[in-house]
Parts: sequence; structure tokens; C-alpha cells
Amino acid sequence: MRTFLTVKLVLVPFAVFWALLALHQPGWAIGLAVALALAGNVWRALRRELFVLEAGGLVLFAGLAALHLIAPAVAAANALWLSFAGLSAISALSLAAQRPWTADYSRAAYPDNAGTPQFFVVNAAITALWAVLFAAIAACRYLGAPAELIGAIFTVGALVSIFGPRLAIRLVLQRLIDAHESYRWPAPSFAAGGREDCDVAVIGAGIGGLTAAALLADAGLKVQVFDQHVVPGGYCHSYLRKAHHLNRPVLYRFDAGPHDFSGVQPGGPFATLLQRLGVADRIGWERVTQSFHTEHGVIDVPPDWRDYVRLLGERFPGSAAGIAALFEEIKAIFDDMFATAAGRGGVPGPPATIEDLLAFPRAHPHAYKWMNLPFAELVAAHVDDPAVVAVIDGLSGYIGDGSERPSCARMVPIFGYYFHGGYYPRGGSGVVAEALVAAIEARGGKLRLKTAVREILVEQRRAAGVILAGGETVRARAVVSNADFKRTMLELLPSDTLPARFRARVADAAPANSCFSVHLGIDCVPDLGPSTHLQTPVKLGIAMMSKLDPSAAPPGHAILSLIALVPHDEAKTWFPPQDGGTDWKAWRRSDSYLRRKQAFGDRMIAAAEAVIPDLSQHIVYRTDASPVTYARYDWASFGSIYGMSTAGQLRGSKTPLRNLVIAGGGNIGAGIEAVVISGANAAEALMPGLLASAQPVASEPAAATRPELMPA
Repeated sequence: MRTFLTVKLVLVPFAVFWALLALHQPGWAIGLAVALALAGNVWRALRRELFVLEAGGLVLFAGLAALHLIAPAVAAANALWLSFAGLSAISALSLAAQRPWTADYSRAAYPDNAGTPQFFVVNAAITALWAVLFAAIAACRYLGAPAELIGAIFTVGALVSIFGPRLAIRLVLQRLIDAHESYRWPAPSFAAGGREDCDVAVIGAGIGGLTAAALLADAGLKVQVFDQHVVPGGYCHSYLRKAHHLNRPVLYRFDAGPHDFSGVQPGGPFATLLQRLGVADRIGWERVTQSFHTEHGVIDVPPDWRDYVRLLGERFPGSAAGIAALFEEIKAIFDDMFATAAGRGGVPGPPATIEDLLAFPRAHPHAYKWMNLPFAELVAAHVDDPAVVAVIDGLSGYIGDGSERPSCARMVPIFGYYFHGGYYPRGGSGVVAEALVAAIEARGGKLRLKTAVREILVEQRRAAGVILAGGETVRARAVVSNADFKRTMLELLPSDTLPARFRARVADAAPANSCFSVHLGIDCVPDLGPSTHLQTPVKLGIAMMSKLDPSAAPPGHAILSLIALVPHDEAKTWFPPQDGGTDWKAWRRSDSYLRRKQAFGDRMIAAAEAVIPDLSQHIVYRTDASPVTYARYDWASFGSIYGMSTAGQLRGSKTPLRNLVIAGGGNIGAGIEAVVISGANAAEALMPGLLASAQPVASEPAAATRPELMPA
């Protein structure tokens, strides 16, 4: 209403013009209209404003004044309908210029949303309607139609202008909320009764699946988890390897995948989950420090991010101010993104109501502005030195191989490793999976290892359980798949249970990158931090977790994991031409494969010798893992370690098949914290309101996690 009344006020020159024309005073009508329009535009100019309707009105009246000077009779006879035709033309031209005139006035009513595409669409629609209505009134005036018809047309326009924007905005915003999920169906009922063996069957005991299972079990549901591997955790597990050194047996403990965990700070998503499940005290955390070895020297990242900003400023004085401003902006975006976690048990999520969405720009302006824009654009707004940019992007390997341009929404959370720290669990990454399993089993849930799922049972167009590889059927009211997304959709489901277009899109979508890793047990302790990022001579990650947890290696020894990301297109070349199955026994025993694997690992060791001289002379134990290795143990498409590429990810947790949700990298991407969030969202999709029943825990971290108590 306010917007409509504002427009009525700015139409005063037109009102005076039309009133004087009705009194048969065309000269006075045009003259006063020009004067009033000129005064209004001068006032706008003094305020450094330009309103399309008002500027267009001045041009229109100036044109009528010129016509009146040239042909007074023609002007007097046609001025009325020409004024409406002019208003229609102004509306059409403003649309052509991508600046609908109604936006100038509705911006005051919706200042926080004025920059959104939705705001433009709504105002373009209202402006287009007025273009049509003004043209209709002009035609009626020209043809001498009854006044009642003209009044009816104007009334329609007034009603639409008063009520239309609000209704349209709410409709558009609701569609925006709905767009957070690719598919929408009501949550299943878990009321007592029925012939199911459990309430929820979970495929895959990766961290995403274990998170969903633990939360659902905590809510009172009967949960069963199935995994083909011999240990839980997916990539998040540890394994022991024996070797001999100087005729004595030695034992090393390696991590299959993650070694740097985020989200475990007080109130973080992972910390809150562990506190909620009562297993936080089962894990002791050690702070992981980062070190970047670049062509411009070594940069050791201090525990406090503000000290890191100062260090970078000293290293790159020409970019010091830009670096400081950039980190402040990233911190503000980070805080905005995770602010929504307060009402969701520590798990961030998008605004769930129209009111929250309308309030989001004002409450969280930094995330609102940047979240969907490329991270490179944010960086470029502050620094342009390529060397600085390379350091800023130093942890980008945690989310991908660089083949996809990350948005701020994907890249900014990685800076949580600077703001809150990354941590390593004493005892190895496997203790994390074991803690979640303990929580599940304490609540009556079951974990069945060495139990592959052959098919998802579908009845009445709904997921109704699983069929195991041995033929056993386990009936359930819902299914969570933490298995590989492509395999879930294309192999575990009968082809006729999914829309053909969806299946085709999944089939065409590329998995995320794989990697090649070399795990070494060595008879020395290099002068190196726990997490080193080598940028020259090649890009390589070096993790030495025995620096934080000496129990991973014998005294005087260390474990090293050398990690190189392998883009999907290259990962495909590691597999036999006819990719099928999950073992490839003959292929991985072939001479060509073994030679390539050995050579790749040798190159990585040679590169690591840039920071660990004579590394090859200290190797006691070595094992290499290629994309084939990762595919074999995790059953991931082409050995993907980060789930699906961004283009292939599912929005939300729900699949096209009712009562089937996914957890893991298939809809959120890389990282333990990310898959914890995905698993929590999967549980929430099946039991709406589940996350809100727990609040973030703001407790002091364990002594071992506090940076000031870490050993030098």
C-alpha cells in the first residue's frame, strides 16, 4: 500500500494535468505539468536520485508542450490519450532498459531484498502490467470509451499494485525456499505397528550414514546400518601395518582418508553432534597446524587467524591492507553462514520460512551478498597479487582439484580451519567412526559389517527396505543411502523407479576427483609440521599425524601420507576399458597397472624430498593407493574421494523416490564436517524438527585442543 501511495504522490503532475484538461484548459494543464515535473526532478537531482517514471514524465510533458506550441488545436484534442500512451511507453522502455520503474518505489518497502533477481522479476511483472493498462486506457480515451470502463481498468491496476507485489514476492520467496530441495514429499510416518524389521535402513557406514543413523536412533527409531567393508567409517578409518626394521618388528597406524577435522570447536556441527550423543569424551583432539611451502618461501600458519593475517601482511607488504580486509570479509561471511545453526542443533541450513528469508539480508548481509558468487571474485575485490591469491587458496584442495570454480558458499567454510582450527583425533580417524557406532548401538541400533546391499526395495513407489547381497530382505519405512550417489541411483534402484530424465542426468554427471596417496612408515622424525602443503615442484599434501599422536609409530619413527589429487578425467584412465564390478583383481595385478602405480608413487616421494631430504633412504614400510584402490574399498565411482562434482550434486536430501534420502558427498561435497551436516540433514528430512530439539553446546574445549597448551 505504501508503495502505491508513493506512486500516487509522484503522479501529482499528471493529476493536475488531467484535472485542468477536464476543465478545458490545455495550455494551463501542460504548463503546470511541466513546472511540477521539473521541480520534482530537480529535487531528485539534489538528492542524487533518478526515478524513471518521474524523468519520463518530464520528457512526456516537454513533448506535449512542444506540440502545443506548434499545433495548439492538435495538442488540446489529443493530450489526454497521449499522456496515457506516454506512460505506457515509459513503462515499456524501462523494461527494455532492465530497470522497471516500479522498482524505484518498492525498493523503499523492501530495501534488504532490492538486489535479488526475485525483486527484479516481481517489479518487471508489475511494470509490464501497467504498460498494458496504460495502453488500454489510452486506447479507450482515443476511442471515447465509457468512463466506467476506464475506471474499471484503473481499479484493476490499483488493486494489483497494492496487493500484487506482496503476494508475488511471497510466492517467489516460497519457490526459492522450495528450490533448496530438488524433490519434496512428506516425511514418512514412524507410528508403532507394521511388519517392518526396522524404521530406517542405512546403506553405508561412512560418517554421513553413521551421523544420520545416530540421530534417528537418538530420536527413538529402530535403525540398522549395512556396510560391505570390514570396518565402519568409510574413508574415515585407520589400519595397522607391520614391518621389520633392524631385525625388529615395528607397527604403524595409518589413516585411510581424513586427517584434519573441522567443526569440532565448541558449538560447531561435529562437536554439537558428539555432545548430543554423549560420546564427546571418547575422543581427544589435537590441533593440526598448517604449513605452506611455496616458491616464495615457507609460511607456517599460526593458531590464531589474526596472527596469520599479520604474518601474510609482513610477507606481502604491498597487499597487507587488502589481505586484512579480505580475511575480515571472509570471517563475516563465515559467521553469517553458520548463524543459522543456532536453531538447528549446531547444523547450519538455509532460511526455512518466508519471514526468515526476508530478514536474512539485513541480519546476515555478508553471506547474502557473497554466498552465491565465485570465491575468486571476492578475493579479486581485495588482492590481485598472484602469489597472495595462491596462498589464500592454499586449502582449496580440501574441496576439489580446481577443475570447478568454487563459490563463496563452498570455499568460505574451509577458512574455519583458520578461524577455529582443524583437529586430529588421538588414536586415529577410526575412533571417530567407533564413537558414532557406540552411540548407535547404545540406542538399540545395529551395525552389520561385511554385509553389502544388493538392491533398495521399492513398494508402492516408495523405498521400503533393502535386499542384501545374500538374498535377505530387511523391510523398513525409510532408507538412507550413504553409498556412492551414482551407484545408489543407477545400480541399487530398479530402473523404472526413477524418472528417466533424472537417471540420465545422474548417468551423465561426473563424480568429483579421486586421489593417489603414498603411506610411509619411516625410521626418522622429519622437522615438519603435521600438515604441509607443497606447492612446488608439484602440488602435494604431506600429513604427519604421528607428530600429534606418537602412538601411530614406534619411538624415533614417523608415519607420512603423501596425497595428490587426481582429476576425474585422469582417474578414469586408471580403470580397465570395461569398468565393472568392485574388485578388478586381474587388472590390478597386471604389469601395466603395477608399473604405473609404482612410478606415480615414486614421483610423489621424489617431490616430497624437497622438504624431507633423502626421504627414500628412510622408508621402512610403503603402501600406495590409486583411484582403483579407493574405488575397491569404498565402492566409489572411479575412486571419487569427494562424492559428486558440484554440477552432479542433488539439492537437499530427498531423492525422487519417496522415503529415500541420501547422506554424504552426493549432495554437499567434501570433508568430514560437510558429510556430518549432510547426515544430519538426511535425518531431519525423515523427522522434521529433529535438529531443533538440540542446541549448540558452548563448552570449553579439552585442554589438548587449546592452541596455547599445544607443544611447541
